[in-house]
Amino acid sequence: MEEKTETPRKVYGQNGSKIGWRETGDERGRGVFAVHDIAEGEMIEAAPVIVVAKDDVPDDGGAPDGYLLDWDPDEEGQEHCMPLGYIMLYNHSSKPTLRLENDHAEMTITSFALRDIKAGEELTWDYSCEIWFDED
Repeated sequence: MEEKTETPRKVYGQNGSKIGWRETGDERGRGVFAVHDIAEGEMIEAAPVIVVAKDDVPDDGGAPDGYLLDWDPDEEGQEHCMPLGYIMLYNHSSKPTLRLENDHAEMTITSFALRDIKAGEELTWDYSCEIWFDED
C-alpha cells in the first residue's frame, strides 16, 4: 500500500523574504508562514501604517473598524491605524511566535520573533483583547 503524503501548500511572498502567506487549511483562512528559519529576536518586518482618527470610524463597527489596530489613544486624531504589509494576516495565538512593536515616530509596526521559528511554521501574535472565536 502506498503511503499518502500531503502536498505542500504554495506560500506567496517576495523573493528573498523569510515569510509569506498561504491558506491555513482551516476556518482561519489565510496566515503568515516562515519560508526560512528565523532566529529568536530577529526582526521579521517593519510595516508602515495609515493613521485613522477615532472620529473617522463608523459607530456601527463597519469597515474600516474591523481592519484597525489601536495606535496612539492619547493623541487626538491618531487613535487607530491600518497596518500594511503582513500584519493583518498574522493569526492570533495565546502562545504566539512573534511580538509587535509600535513606533509612532516612524509610523511603523515591527514584528520580532519571540523564539526560534522553523521554516513552515505559522507566525502568530496575541491579539491582547477578548477573542471572538474559539481558539481551540
